[in-house]
Amino acid sequence: MKNIVLFVSMLLIWPLNSVAQSCADWSQWDTFKKHFISDQGRVIDLGSKQSITTSEGQSYALFFALLANDQASFELLLQWTQTHLAEGDLSTRLPAWQWGIDGNGKGKILDSNPASDSDLWIAYTLSQAAILWQERRYAVLSSVMAERIIREETAYLPNLGLTLLPAPNGFEPSEQTWKLNPSYAPLFILQQFAQRYPHSAWQALHDSSAKLILETSKNGFSPDWVMYNPEKGFYHTDKAPAIGSYNAIRVYLWASMMADEAAYKKELIAQFDPMLQYLVNNNRAPLESRVDTGKASGSGPAGFIAALLPLLADKGQTQTLAALQQKLMIDTRFITNRYYDSVLYLFGTSTTNKRFTIDKQGALLPNWSNECR
Repeated sequence: MKNIVLFVSMLLIWPLNSVAQSCADWSQWDTFKKHFISDQGRVIDLGSKQSITTSEGQSYALFFALLANDQASFELLLQWTQTHLAEGDLSTRLPAWQWGIDGNGKGKILDSNPASDSDLWIAYTLSQAAILWQERRYAVLSSVMAERIIREETAYLPNLGLTLLPAPNGFEPSEQTWKLNPSYAPLFILQQFAQRYPHSAWQALHDSSAKLILETSKNGFSPDWVMYNPEKGFYHTDKAPAIGSYNAIRVYLWASMMADEAAYKKELIAQFDPMLQYLVNNNRAPLESRVDTGKASGSGPAGFIAALLPLLADKGQTQTLAALQQKLMIDTRFITNRYYDSVLYLFGTSTTNKRFTIDKQGALLPNWSNECR
């Protein structure tokens, strides 16, 4: 009788414990923290020259910390970013792009130019953290950053409209010519800011960014970089070749993270069908794709596979999805020593496994926001 009572008690307790565990635990995030984030909150690109930290790494880690409901890590990451990349205050300057160890062993800013994609991710994550954790301080900081992004990292390009520049400086090589990056502007972030700040220019930026992504990937593959001139439109040069690889892989990922009802989602997924067909036909992610010819080649690293899993799930390609998921499990050493692959892995797997959703207005809905309450 005693054993029966104990067994019944375990049955009653087990569902509650498993719900708590499912909403709070994320072993992949724990692995990332252990191997890539210092005790002070610095994301380190292991093995890189000068042990660099980028604002990109800080921004992505902030997003993952929010997905994991890990506010302690979030605060550490935010404080390190403010102190070391923004001279102590993100409200007074956008974070420097790169920090590292100089030849004298001293940590310092190596490149002070901000990166607009990182700034967007930080501002967006702060805005969502303010709602989910009911922390007004995050909302204020997010709104100030959003205003600075519009003011310092956009420009009106004739025949294109208000456009996100990769940084405040260095991407206008000549008069009336700009160098742009389609992966820098996740549409759901821009849509969320358009909703939060309806009297600002975010909707115009959202629409021009959608135009940029669609018009530069007409053969089904997105480029890493592209040039723009009002007379020529979008075109490629030696400094912005018609190739998609390490930057462009994020374009497919961001599109797959959008809600099905979101503006431009159907057009984007339909346009990326050649990438989908490459995955299905070759059972691997390409390393490079030619934007001008629509030809893909090579075998991309593990992170590329992970980043494309949500695209396969979106299109119901369950057989290829399962095969590539199995391929990721064969050698998992990359999650402990390759920063960028690990980032793409966290994004791709958490999207595919529905650890979160993003609604049609760009609002983040992590599972824990329902389960853990």
